[in-house]
Amino acid sequence: MDYYSRTFTVSLLGFLLIVLGLGCQQVKAQFTLSELSDWENPQTIGINKESPRSIFVSYPDMESAVNDTDLEVTSPFYKSLDGEWKFKWSPNPKSRPATFYKNNSEVNNWDDIQVPAPWQTQGYGQPIYLNEQYPMESIMGGLFPPRVPRDNNPVGSYKRTFTVPGGWEDRQTFVHFGGVKSAFYLWVNGKKVGYSEGAMTPAEFNITPYLQEGENTLSVEVYRWSDGSWLEDQDMWRLSGIYRSVYLHSQPKVHFQDFEIQGGLDEQYQDGKLEITAEVRHNTDKFIDAPIVEAHLFDQQGNRVGDGPVATAETEYNLESGMHSLAELRTEIKNPQKWTAETPNLYTVVLVLKNSDERVLEITRETTGFREAEIRDNMFMVNGKEVKLKGANLHDHDPQTGRTVDYETMVKDVKLMKRNNLNAVRMSHYPHDAKYYELFDQYGLYVMDEANIETHGISFRKNLLPGSDPLWTDAVMDRTRSMVEARKNHPSVVMWSLGNEAGYGTNFEQMAAYIRKADPTRPIHYQHMNSVADMMSYMYPSLDYLQDVINDPEITKPILLCEFVHSMGNSTGNLDEYMSLMENNHNFIGAFIWDWVDQGLWKETENGEGYWAYGGDYGDEPNDGNFNFNGVVFPDRQPKPALEKVKHSYQSIKVESEDLKEGNIRVTNNFSHSSLEDYQLRWSMTEDGKSIQSGSVDALNIKAGDSQEINLPTDTPKLQAGREYWLNISFHLKEDTRWANKGFKVAWQQMKIPYAVDSAPQISTDKITSLQVEEGDDKIKISDSNFSVVISQSTGALERYQFENESYISGSLKPNFWRATTDNDRAGWGGSLDPWKEAAQNRTVKSIDVSKVSGNRVQVLVKGTLPVGQSTYQTKYTVLGDGMVQVDQKVTPIGNEIPPALPRVGMQMQIPKQYQTMTWYGRGPEENYWDRKKGISVGNYAGQIDSLWTNYPYPQENGNRSDVRWVAFTDDQGNGLMAVAESMLNISAWPYTLWDLEEASHINELPRRDFYTANIDYKQQGVGGINSWTSHARALPEYRISTSESYRYRYYLHPITSEMDKLRNVGNRAFPQKSQK
Repeated sequence: MDYYSRTFTVSLLGFLLIVLGLGCQQVKAQFTLSELSDWENPQTIGINKESPRSIFVSYPDMESAVNDTDLEVTSPFYKSLDGEWKFKWSPNPKSRPATFYKNNSEVNNWDDIQVPAPWQTQGYGQPIYLNEQYPMESIMGGLFPPRVPRDNNPVGSYKRTFTVPGGWEDRQTFVHFGGVKSAFYLWVNGKKVGYSEGAMTPAEFNITPYLQEGENTLSVEVYRWSDGSWLEDQDMWRLSGIYRSVYLHSQPKVHFQDFEIQGGLDEQYQDGKLEITAEVRHNTDKFIDAPIVEAHLFDQQGNRVGDGPVATAETEYNLESGMHSLAELRTEIKNPQKWTAETPNLYTVVLVLKNSDERVLEITRETTGFREAEIRDNMFMVNGKEVKLKGANLHDHDPQTGRTVDYETMVKDVKLMKRNNLNAVRMSHYPHDAKYYELFDQYGLYVMDEANIETHGISFRKNLLPGSDPLWTDAVMDRTRSMVEARKNHPSVVMWSLGNEAGYGTNFEQMAAYIRKADPTRPIHYQHMNSVADMMSYMYPSLDYLQDVINDPEITKPILLCEFVHSMGNSTGNLDEYMSLMENNHNFIGAFIWDWVDQGLWKETENGEGYWAYGGDYGDEPNDGNFNFNGVVFPDRQPKPALEKVKHSYQSIKVESEDLKEGNIRVTNNFSHSSLEDYQLRWSMTEDGKSIQSGSVDALNIKAGDSQEINLPTDTPKLQAGREYWLNISFHLKEDTRWANKGFKVAWQQMKIPYAVDSAPQISTDKITSLQVEEGDDKIKISDSNFSVVISQSTGALERYQFENESYISGSLKPNFWRATTDNDRAGWGGSLDPWKEAAQNRTVKSIDVSKVSGNRVQVLVKGTLPVGQSTYQTKYTVLGDGMVQVDQKVTPIGNEIPPALPRVGMQMQIPKQYQTMTWYGRGPEENYWDRKKGISVGNYAGQIDSLWTNYPYPQENGNRSDVRWVAFTDDQGNGLMAVAESMLNISAWPYTLWDLEEASHINELPRRDFYTANIDYKQQGVGGINSWTSHARALPEYRISTSESYRYRYYLHPITSEMDKLRNVGNRAFPQKSQK
């Protein structure tokens, strides 16, 4: 689009960074558009740029079109320009090499740079991480759209050579840029071709007139900031350059300009309706009769549907030079295989363009699926069936290359999503690389595609950009059109979003109106202006608020959470509560976790120590710190522990029982379109974690939405006193799929069998030897010939524990009421729990009483106060002559102004490094917490301590295992120390201290101590995560440790060897409550 000469008087809000924070100041600026450079003019969207269209290439024949894939194009009419380019970075436009496109000798000495990838991840310029604030605001001292910085606006100059492949003569050659941020000029062989902005959708140029025989040069000048940057204020690393693939493709002079393929269904959702609109372009000087378009259809196995073309049509009229004409093709396909996320059945459409003499002019291809996505009766429906969208938000991110995501990582993302029961993804907050959409089509995920429009840093202060301002209308309409045109043929795309956090105004009404006309088949979403959308969208509502919205009779649209359960750091609690609301309310149609992947960049210190970098680590000021670590997978796509919880909460198979002792269960299939015939049910009965019975059920012919009663052939075992009996049920793939292999577990449920089991037997004390007690000035030593314990008179802590000359602790066992602050703790509590931080260290011992209950039993009762109000604590040690020590701790919060909750109630000690194996009977194997433990199975687990803690990019509380009955820390020979709970414990162990964890801000700052820290806790508050910036970041009240009551728990320590049966036997014995002698 060329310049417009109209003059606008634009009212601009400049939110000045006033030192005293006095607020914002409105700034008026007057200018004419003609005085602005292209990259400051919102109405210069592109110069000599092709209109937005779907992404496709030509093929020489039908066979190559059918056999090619959209992921690895092998057409001879396609040439990749990815690889090394010559590059020069300039700090601002004035210093750029303004004529580099003319002079190759100047460029020869430039650096080589990899394309695609942002220049910041290759050592040029500065990565900036900000959530909502505009980087230009701090550079310019305010907000002055559409102006951008002049002195601090880096420019990247790119250049490379290429040769046009043979066979492209007398054809049209186009260059395709998948993504360039934020604006760029293009030259070919020193001649200016054009200009483009709109960084998240493709830009194409017809470069045929500029080509020459032999070697050609391509020159690209990229600007970091442009007027388009004001519409790209997304929560992400602000990076720039050619970050998506660049390629050439060739089409004949009479060719497909574009086409739209809709694979719909009839009113009964039975037969297919294939509707194709093909636009043909004529770029020759010759007059030609109306061309013919044929559509050939092939199923997923490559078999042709029908005997020839399934539809044929002429274009509307004869073509003269420069003309465009449409061909409309319509046909019915009898009962095709339907596309859904559960059953991603794809067909290949091959379009053939012929002249009136039946000579082939062009052949191209696209995949399609037969499906209908609609909102009906306040539900989201696919092919006439209700679907719940269970998804996550996805940013383009790679830890090495930033915005550039390679194909292998895309596949990893999609497979991980499928394996963890996600069925939907929101493309936050812009269209992504084209290959993602092909993968979503193939693997089966529902997609909300989103326009590249976010003005968070302005529209959350004043709703003015784009608002109703006509200055920005062309820009936002272009972004909307570019999204729709590029992705319209993807069956996975089931709804369009007008953008994110960009305010409201008539511009959004125009965008919605355009989509409704261009594509009436898909619903519209826009959370900031639900009045123009087909659903009511919300972000991070509390459960109470969400319940009120669901029940509100005045809300007549379905409800969707475009962002919920903020997964920053150790988070993702209370997911089940939201999923319960979704399951039980038809008008709650779906939700998307924020978000999928932590946006950490891998960085190394001068010493070669690596860590995940976040805002500020590159000297970027201002920044938003580690607010970009919100994923359920780490930057390298390793799953976080929370992902296992997501998998269980999102699973579509439900198991219940009212008669578990007889093996009777009810299996409900909550899939929308697929039966359970592709899954095998496996079951096992465990006794204290050991499998004692097992079996499988292969015939699960349960249709979508149905339930079935199943009797499992379980036998009532010989019940052992004190044992627990669990029924574990899981569902596994019978055959390999695209996303997982045969045997992969897709869903599971664990249920405790309510057998009447006697209490665990008490440990016999008949043969326990007598104890000696020695009280010194500061020590109490209790011992016999094989073991000794030492308790400090001043601190009341258990300082030494020796058995047969082995020391089991290297640092005192002492109370602990603090946990290393999580991201949600910092935001949710705002420091209000800090009095508990050093409460245990600053405790005061008021009394220590030593009593010899019998010859082989000694009790030491420690009473003290805590510096939190008038709170008290007491610890009672009961020592037996065989080396066992029962620990009984009680804490009583007292005071009118004490914090409302405790982070934890527990005890902590250090153990020698040799005891590196942790074995436990409780929930696992993944890290789990009070509000993130449902679905995490109880069992016997073991692992090296160094593998049992979680290395969150911003260090914080980690590694907890809940509902632990017993735990053992052992060495390579199986010797060690065991803790057995009277009820339940929370257990964790780390190779560093709590204070190391509290003080570190990057993973490389965590030392590796010569001991392990072991936590033996009664309770720890949940991790929360409704959001991560208000009090809603806290765990829900039911997962907090209130200071309105006292807490007491008991466990005993026991020297042990690590054979599992012996551990299970010791763990099943109750500590004797009185002497048996």
